[in-house]
Amino acid sequence: MSTVVLTPRDRRIDRGIAALLAVLTLCWLLGTEGKQGIGRDEAQYMRAAERYWGWFAHLTDNIKSGHIRSSFTRSGLDTYWSDNAPDHPVVMKILYGVSWRLFHGKEAEVGRSYHPLAYELDHGTIPIFRRPTTAFRFPAMLMAGLLAALVFCLAREFLPRTPSVLAAVLAVAQPHYFFHAPLACFDAPVTTMAVAVGLCYWKALRSSRWGLITGVVFGIALGVKHNAWLMPIFLCGHYIWMHRARLMRFRLPPIPLAFVAMLVAGPLLFVAHWPWIWVSPIARTQIYVMRHLQHEHYNFEYLGRNWNLPPTEIGDQLLRATFPWVSTALTVPVTTLLLAVVGAVFLIRRRKSVSNPESTPTWKTPGRGIDRARGAYFAVQVLGPMAVLTVPSTPIFGGVKHFMPAAPYLAIVAAMGAHAAWLALSTTVVPNLAARWRRLVPSLPVAFAALLALPAVSETQRSHPDGLSHYNLIAGGFAGGATLGMNRQFWGYSVLPLLGSMAKNTPARRNVYWHDVMGDALNLYIRDGRLPPGMGNTGVGEDAIRNSDMGIIVHELHMNLYEAVFWDNYRTVQPTWVRTREGVPIVTGYKRPGAPFVDLTTP
Repeated sequence: MSTVVLTPRDRRIDRGIAALLAVLTLCWLLGTEGKQGIGRDEAQYMRAAERYWGWFAHLTDNIKSGHIRSSFTRSGLDTYWSDNAPDHPVVMKILYGVSWRLFHGKEAEVGRSYHPLAYELDHGTIPIFRRPTTAFRFPAMLMAGLLAALVFCLAREFLPRTPSVLAAVLAVAQPHYFFHAPLACFDAPVTTMAVAVGLCYWKALRSSRWGLITGVVFGIALGVKHNAWLMPIFLCGHYIWMHRARLMRFRLPPIPLAFVAMLVAGPLLFVAHWPWIWVSPIARTQIYVMRHLQHEHYNFEYLGRNWNLPPTEIGDQLLRATFPWVSTALTVPVTTLLLAVVGAVFLIRRRKSVSNPESTPTWKTPGRGIDRARGAYFAVQVLGPMAVLTVPSTPIFGGVKHFMPAAPYLAIVAAMGAHAAWLALSTTVVPNLAARWRRLVPSLPVAFAALLALPAVSETQRSHPDGLSHYNLIAGGFAGGATLGMNRQFWGYSVLPLLGSMAKNTPARRNVYWHDVMGDALNLYIRDGRLPPGMGNTGVGEDAIRNSDMGIIVHELHMNLYEAVFWDNYRTVQPTWVRTREGVPIVTGYKRPGAPFVDLTTP
């Protein structure tokens, strides 16, 4: 598998295939997104996105009235941009807000009072989505489509066209990634940006133009999520390895233009994109950085234990350090894992390309004339994000999403394994087939790739909309993951299928306990027309259960104690509803016996 040399015609065809992969991914997500509930964090980001749009609307009004300066005062900025600050930068939230304003359909009259800001219009400029939450999510789905296209383009640097398509499919067809892909959050978008930065850097090794582009793309990545902080570290690791021979002779390699561009353009674009920082750039950037360096450890189940603090005992630290490796082994489709092992073996055994003494590396083209060490490149991109999660002080409460930028690179390595397997078959089995079915031979590579992709696609589709609870064949599926004590879910997204039944059985006293479903999510369900207003919300904690006549428990290890509170206060252990996947309880609902209930779904 030498570096692929593309003709202009090849590039045109590849651009068309990349666009098709993006569209197909978008269609897949649009076709399944409606079954996925609204998580706690996602609801907060949608609220913030709508407020950010409010600033742009206010700025427009101030421009018309000649009071533009008022939009850039501390109060003019903080009124809108302090929402969800300093937690996350705002590239995606701005896109979510703009998409909502442009594309959401007419909302029900009952939803007017559930907006974070008052608006004159109750529908978007081009109302193509019936639910406002779909309009919020649309940019995230576009980013997932972009991921498929970028993975194909990056794979084409190393592979023929068919296995490159397979790489794109395997990148999307991972249940945990597919769960996050349509959400108005940042984990899937920053995964896209990890591939974008990695692709630009690879090209920048032999192109000064791509070196400058790398800096701009990295600046955008910084505005998506703080995972981007680590990208230069991983790339530096690859660069050092690529020039290891020179370093062993105590000669420094040239500092690449890509790194210079990242160092200059990255911080400038980061500050420029976030109005909340403009008020006090140094102080507020420091607040943002420290927010994540000192982030609390939320509860998370792993191998039957609840982790909510950095482990201090050596045994606990070693067990916790296995988290990213075990989680990968139990969540990625098995066929993808096996192909990745084959691909990794191929990369390890690959011969280093011969250096060209007539082409000397320079700071503009630091990879010219030497082997670019593709094995090291994929090693840092796959193992780097996972290795960070082995550090005891690093929170793991987000599960796989915390190291998800490794997933698309793993998919490309898997595609390399598939191509290596096909090359082996083409020298053994295919010649025998050619003697009998000559006409079928040209289509065999495509059929082989489709056969390898089918298990991952099928498994991903089957997992939806509960990708967080899904585990692969090694674990034993949903039930196996639960038996092993792996994390079942978070964010309270899984209540969606129960909303209709709960609305038909609303307590007459309007005292519902919603457990992990936060108020922002309930407001959005009402605006979507999926939940009638007025069901009530008793709040959080044990007293909230005692004060309720109906409630739910979203099953997570650290929340199991709340079910006993239901039993004690409702005087029953018989649930009214149990939502399961393959026998695994996801959400359980209780009604207080003897309490009066009304149906809010009928006029």
